[in-house]
Amino acid sequence: MDTATVVVSRADLSHLHLPPRSIFDGEYAGETAEVSCLPLWRRTTASAVLQLPVTESEAQILQRGYALERFRSRLVVPAMIVIGVSAAGWIAYSLLAHSGRTDLFGTGALLVVVFLLMVNLLIGEYLIPKQYPRIVRGDRIRIASVPNEVLREWEHLNPGVTLRERL
Repeated sequence: MDTATVVVSRADLSHLHLPPRSIFDGEYAGETAEVSCLPLWRRTTASAVLQLPVTESEAQILQRGYALERFRSRLVVPAMIVIGVSAAGWIAYSLLAHSGRTDLFGTGALLVVVFLLMVNLLIGEYLIPKQYPRIVRGDRIRIASVPNEVLREWEHLNPGVTLRERL
């Protein structure tokens, strides 16, 4: 299935009309789900909400993706930073103070950082769907991997609204 990335201005969200077709597979979706957009860049504090046509199972996938991203950005990444800096400091101290001794604490902390990095990558790449809407630069909303036939219907229902842009 051919897909495209949708990028729409946040100002256009208020009058955006979407067909009742799923953004995942293009199939008919009888209901819509309210989806909070995730910031692509951590500095973005403003939020946006979209009403996307999805099936009930797809709505649950999007809700789980939102919870996982919040867990990742609020717990996993800060823990990785704190433990990584602590481990690097401990290893540097240990090498300077006791050059002939191997230190298991610093090595263990680095292994914890590697484990957290793997969890972070797993959540980001495999557990959060690509179609999850994200806020990107220029106050725009980006939705990746939308089927081309769904995107053509979006363009037909929203003349004058730019749905494809370069990031």
